[in-house]
Amino acid sequence: MTNAAILAAVAATNLAVRLPQVVVYASRIGDTAADLPSSVQVMDDADIAASGARDLPELLERGAGIAIHRLNANPLQSEISMRGFGENSFGRTKVILDGEELNNVDMFAPNLMRAPLAGLERVEVLRGPQPVLYGDGAVAGVVNAVSDESDAEGKTRISATVGSYGTFGASAMTRGGADDGITYYSALDYLRSDGWRDRGGYNLETASAGVRKNYEGGSSLALRANVQHARYELPGSIPLEGWRDHPRDAAYLNDWSRLWSGGLTLDSKIAMQDEQEFRIDAGASRQTRRSHWGDYFYENDYRLWGLFLSPRYINERDAFGLGSKFTVGADIRYDRDDIRDRSGFNNPKYHFSRTRAAAFVHEQLWATEQIAIVAGARAESIANRWNNYSGLTADDSHDWEGDWELGLVWHPTDAIKAFAKGTRFHRSPFCDEMNYTLDGKLLKPETGHSFDIGFDWQATSELSIDAVAYTMCMEDEIFYNPYAIESPWGWGGYNCNSPAKTRRAGIDVGFRWRREGVADASLRYGLVNAYFHGGQYDDCDIPRVPQHRVSTEAGLWLTEELKLRVGHRFTSSQRLVGDFANDHGKIGAYSVFDAGATYEPKWAKGWRLSLVVDNLLDSRYCDFAGWSDFSGAYCYPAAGRSILATLSCEF
Repeated sequence: MTNAAILAAVAATNLAVRLPQVVVYASRIGDTAADLPSSVQVMDDADIAASGARDLPELLERGAGIAIHRLNANPLQSEISMRGFGENSFGRTKVILDGEELNNVDMFAPNLMRAPLAGLERVEVLRGPQPVLYGDGAVAGVVNAVSDESDAEGKTRISATVGSYGTFGASAMTRGGADDGITYYSALDYLRSDGWRDRGGYNLETASAGVRKNYEGGSSLALRANVQHARYELPGSIPLEGWRDHPRDAAYLNDWSRLWSGGLTLDSKIAMQDEQEFRIDAGASRQTRRSHWGDYFYENDYRLWGLFLSPRYINERDAFGLGSKFTVGADIRYDRDDIRDRSGFNNPKYHFSRTRAAAFVHEQLWATEQIAIVAGARAESIANRWNNYSGLTADDSHDWEGDWELGLVWHPTDAIKAFAKGTRFHRSPFCDEMNYTLDGKLLKPETGHSFDIGFDWQATSELSIDAVAYTMCMEDEIFYNPYAIESPWGWGGYNCNSPAKTRRAGIDVGFRWRREGVADASLRYGLVNAYFHGGQYDDCDIPRVPQHRVSTEAGLWLTEELKLRVGHRFTSSQRLVGDFANDHGKIGAYSVFDAGATYEPKWAKGWRLSLVVDNLLDSRYCDFAGWSDFSGAYCYPAAGRSILATLSCEF
């Protein structure tokens, strides 16, 4: 072999293991995964199809190893838990769908079913705080779901699903484009089920669509919309003692909720001269919820509005002879929650409003070809107001928060990214969290600092490894404390800022290997130690935080047409919700096994038949359990074994 041939072979090998230069939509400024001082995972449509997941909660659980809690074994009540946060952990992870923030201003978890997989082009997970570009609430990380309409290649997919417990679903998606730079997509999704638990049924209908105009020179304009109607039953919690004998029992026979939601978003990019651009994101959302508590003879109605505007200027011209990417921007958001309360405990009608206005700067400076310094700062104003709500000594508050981040990204080779980042972050309390206090004063935002250090290594074109170690310290984390006051009928609970610091230290490790047509495997392990530091509960574990989580997936192609898949999730024991003194026992550790198969016949191009068996061994476990003085220990049992078959065709 000649020297030229040898050099060519070496160059080809180097190219095969380079980190993929994938633009991360969730970065908000067009960064690639290799640019960010964070652990980043991008799952495209091929990864989504290969995962065997039925919905976004399952994709995050199987594909990204994120803990997902499902109240009442219902995907519509799925809650994300990342980085050692327990009760209301969903409030510390920002969830985005096509630019719309799904996090609610009240204690209603982001509706992950607003993003059916049939219409998604990619899902991104950024682990760790992202305070400068996302501000309020981006504490544990960001999950970004994209129904990207930028692909002009025409594609249509239809599918039908049947399964256990009266489950049935159907979906349709189409996307394409024209020669004049216009691309589009639309998707419809329907799902219904009787539910694993008695009185645990649900149904939902979702529609989404988007259109984009791409102009010469790199400018673009996109408009997206989505709507959903959902209804589900609420069987409630059951006593923890003896729950294994009757895990499917319903505590309530007449409770249900109904949701109507929709969002409209606009994003535009104006390409300017000399590697500059101006971006504007804007949108509006509307959500109506009705909860019927038939066993208590009352209903609550919630009507939520959200408006946001985010302009950003990005300049990628060199500065002082160094590579530079400078961003300055603003975020303005208004949320309002109108409540009609028929419980008799409060005024019949009242509302809450929150206005957030922020300005931020962000700089990425390449000191050398291998080393980049990332720095940013954010100032945010948060104005809250309750109107016509009884029991408050002050019905409004105004807080100023300053966040920052400072990071370092190092590329010793094309295949390795090492990073370190320190941050200061904050989270505003939910509106129905901040008002339910002992003294009638509104709660203040919780704040904290974190430090991450980690690496991503594309060892070969088939194998990638990532790891991150982190530590977090918070001074005023918000909890519901069931021991707040003692009354003649027992203890009474209130929300409060923690009187002591809370600390978390952990590691998160991922391994992914794939050889197309042969086999694939992935593993994600998370270790976290979360505890109180000082105060009444000094050195006690923070409730609902397991120390260990392990998620493994493996697939094997038996033939070119048939692939088998198995999965396993292990979660170690954890304290009961509300048990700050650590004297009410734990939820036991549990393991769950899944299995599935996918058949894609060569003689029927575009057709796919998949079979998924969840909880293969029919394990009885619960991933949400708590304690209160009134009811004692209670739990929400997780679903037992279920089977689901899906037939799809793409053309």
